[in-house]
Amino acid sequence: MNWGKSIVLTFVLFAVLIITMVTISMQHDVNLVADNYYEEELAYEDQMNRIRNFEALKDKPTIVRNGDKIVLSFPVQIARQIESGEVHFFRPSDHGVDKKIKIKLNNQYQQSFPASVFNAGLWKTKLRWKSENKEYFFEQQIVL
Repeated sequence: MNWGKSIVLTFVLFAVLIITMVTISMQHDVNLVADNYYEEELAYEDQMNRIRNFEALKDKPTIVRNGDKIVLSFPVQIARQIESGEVHFFRPSDHGVDKKIKIKLNNQYQQSFPASVFNAGLWKTKLRWKSENKEYFFEQQIVL
């Protein structure tokens, strides 16, 4: 084999490698954290205020796994003043299974979610609520 054929063979192999890599990367599904991340980035200062409001609370709500349930608990003084809110169960590896649930506390100021409806693995719980014209935000990771 002479130099000319070796160079042509090298270019052909390189082209096949590039085409293979492009084909594989086009088939890979990319899950964005949010579909509208530009708008969310613009509202980041509001989000920081929500986090500061949460950190200023003396008694804070909790999200824990209790057996076959995930339990959201609010302190009494906060629970009585909630105007609206939601819990967002965010799955970083697959946004298709994310769940947003409105806060509806029982008379013990808790809300339970069956763990069986969630896929096993890492979840981020994002708790957001409004109380006395202030908004609050809390994020916690849980493993199911």
